[in-house]
Amino acid sequence: MGWRGKTTGLTITAATALLLAGCAAIPKAAAPPPSPAPTQGWDDRALDRGAWRYDAGSRSAIFAPSAGAAPLLTMACSGGAIRLTAALDGTVALRTSAATDQVRFDGGTAIVPSRDIRLDRIAFSRGRFALEAANGRALTLPVQSEIGRVIEDCR
Repeated sequence: MGWRGKTTGLTITAATALLLAGCAAIPKAAAPPPSPAPTQGWDDRALDRGAWRYDAGSRSAIFAPSAGAAPLLTMACSGGAIRLTAALDGTVALRTSAATDQVRFDGGTAIVPSRDIRLDRIAFSRGRFALEAANGRALTLPVQSEIGRVIEDCR
């Protein structure tokens, strides 16, 4: 056999190997591991029940569960600052759609300068904001015009 016979045999063997390789079972990709159970973020929690009310006389926005009920949060203009009053104490996380900040409540009151960016973040948050204390107490409140009004009154 000359060199041509050997080449033809190699060509047929290579072609057969390729053909058989194409018939081999293709392994299926392994299923991805199950996802962990979703945790509920602050922006998925139900809003606290209640409504905002603006009081022009005291230049304050009050969020209460119902008329005559104790407020959950009061935002009042006090000099050149906004006084936040709630049943919160210590360092509280302020969560808005723009950022998470800290606000220090002492005895249920926090003072935030009227030009503080945190107030703008509350007023312009997408639909809600939250205040979360280290002890697990949390408020998730709707953003409405009364908030912006008291902030602007104080500036």
